[in-house]
Amino acid sequence: MVLLSEPFPDRGIAVRIVVDDAADSYRVEYTPLSDGAVTDEWTVFGGSVGYDTSVFATAAAARTFVERVRTTSHDDILAELAVDTD
Repeated sequence: MVLLSEPFPDRGIAVRIVVDDAADSYRVEYTPLSDGAVTDEWTVFGGSVGYDTSVFATAAAARTFVERVRTTSHDDILAELAVDTD
């Protein structure tokens, strides 16, 4: 189930919070935008396999992370989380 989905056109990404009932966690995922449209290639911040940089135990923590994405500069958030945007 998706709790939140929000595009950030100025950053070229969209962000969503996904509830993972099996793992009892909340994932903050991103996908690139293509001409302003969601590409639907979602992955967690920091990588795709084995990374948990943006996996949280509570919805509140996941929302706090989304707020960091919203308020931190694009370059800084990508550098901090080592997101590969190519």
